[in-house]
Amino acid sequence: MIVNVVFFAKAKEIVGKPKMEVALDDEANIGDLKQTLVETFPAIYDLLSASMISVDRQYASDDTNLYHGVEVVIIPPVSGG
Repeated sequence: MIVNVVFFAKAKEIVGKPKMEVALDDEANIGDLKQTLVETFPAIYDLLSASMISVDRQYASDDTNLYHGVEVVIIPPVSGG
């Protein structure tokens, strides 16, 4: 299956683009997607563990199942004052 991944802030900097399509096995979940992203972009490892993940505009956990064409958004933590 193909999932559409959208990156914001530091995640976008690490990946080098705001969105991309990622090919995963048909039974994949968020945890599998994270593993694939880390294999492709090792520098994103620490950021993913601290980021919120949204699947079709709903917050999701690592065991959330994915499906073809779904939109997954990586939302890194925000700092400010």
